[in-house]
Amino acid sequence: MSVKLVYLDSSGIVKRYVEERGSEVVDAVYAKAETEELRFVFSIWNIGEVFGVFDRYVSRGLLPEEALKTALLDFISESTKMVRLGLLQILPMTTKSLVDSWLLVMKHHIYEAVALQISTSKEANCSLLLSADVKLVQVAEKEGINAVDIEAEPEKALATLSKT
Repeated sequence: MSVKLVYLDSSGIVKRYVEERGSEVVDAVYAKAETEELRFVFSIWNIGEVFGVFDRYVSRGLLPEEALKTALLDFISESTKMVRLGLLQILPMTTKSLVDSWLLVMKHHIYEAVALQISTSKEANCSLLLSADVKLVQVAEKEGINAVDIEAEPEKALATLSKT
């Protein structure tokens, strides 16, 4: 049996380093990866988005400057470790995923960032996409992807992970 691939979008990745509703789901993904029950993926695009979210949290006063440094260092070091162990794959932005995302933008009237995460998840043949972005989850489901909103339905996400 091959190991299942789980796609974490930017909103999910952030929850690993900033405690929010849905963080327990992301923590479960990392724990299952460490026991080799699954592998998870995200796009190189997500890294920039995560940095941007952390920066916005600081500028809005939601994250102290010192916590920003810790979150960034933890994200970089943990991602590096997980990649080295073969538990995390950071996916490139391929021509195929870009072109497919443009088609998704036109079809569903969504932002490019949302479309790119959906197309990348599809291209990687992920069995599950986890996100806290309602629109991303809705469109992913319309595109035939098993997707769960980790903020609105953390119990469903955890149950789905248990089956993975």
